[in-house]
Amino acid sequence: MLDINHILVVLDNEHLKQHALDRALWLASALKADLTLLTATYEAYCDDQSSIDADTRLRIKEALINKSTAWIESFVEDTDVKVRTEVHWQKHLHDAVIESMRDQEYDLVIKGTHEHSLMDRIFTHTDWNLLRHCPAPVLLVKNNKPWQHNRVLASIDATSGDEGHILINDNILSYAEHLADHFDTDLHLANAYPLVSVAFAMVPEVTAPDDVQKYILEQHQEACADWANKFNINDDHVHIDEGDADDVIARFAKSLQADLVVVGTVGREGLAGVLLGNTAELLVDKVDCDVLVIKPDDGVKPDAD
Repeated sequence: MLDINHILVVLDNEHLKQHALDRALWLASALKADLTLLTATYEAYCDDQSSIDADTRLRIKEALINKSTAWIESFVEDTDVKVRTEVHWQKHLHDAVIESMRDQEYDLVIKGTHEHSLMDRIFTHTDWNLLRHCPAPVLLVKNNKPWQHNRVLASIDATSGDEGHILINDNILSYAEHLADHFDTDLHLANAYPLVSVAFAMVPEVTAPDDVQKYILEQHQEACADWANKFNINDDHVHIDEGDADDVIARFAKSLQADLVVVGTVGREGLAGVLLGNTAELLVDKVDCDVLVIKPDDGVKPDAD
């Protein structure tokens, strides 16, 4: 059995529907895991620098925490899953998650998500901070539809030879394999390769070698075959196409009617992260299914049995 024993569910009171909770309750029941529901509340006028007197600040803070506690505990009723709740005094939800994980080790973090604007990306939205900094795999839930098509799609960078990408590919496929085995679903592998002719078209003074695109495709086919063989993925479940990774994986996810896409991120920081984004972040807005994001440190633990 997949060793997911402790799940942290991030609830945002700005969301009208808590899709993350629906998915978390189902997963926890299937995996015999316990849940911790987390939210955050904060008001700047309760800070020490506020002009409001200390006693009033304290009473306001207590009232806000009590209100959030009542809200989050309203989700605990009528469930057989072991559930506890946490309310953190934090301005940002991702900071509350990091704070919680200093005291408790979680095997999976689940959060509801929605389409993100450019402004979300510029100001580093909660979701992006979780994907880049959360010390556990993050499952972003798009809707409350059940996983019904029995397909898990794992996206990897098959030909990358550096140690970091090899590790993250292994982690992605290990998690995807464990989930596929536990829920008896088909595991598919997807890989994108660059359209080199476009790059050469930008520098017309350089002539593209004959059959360069065919050579690149064959490299990716060979690398994907090796990964597929390692994780017992059928040949007809390996999907390769040219183009940007987020576009290619989104197309495969739609055509396969995948219930879940498992993808990696190396957490690009700074201006590059804002302007270019990460494949995982771009992909979240292009698929209709859940996205499980794995980082290099998110290794699969030994089975519980």
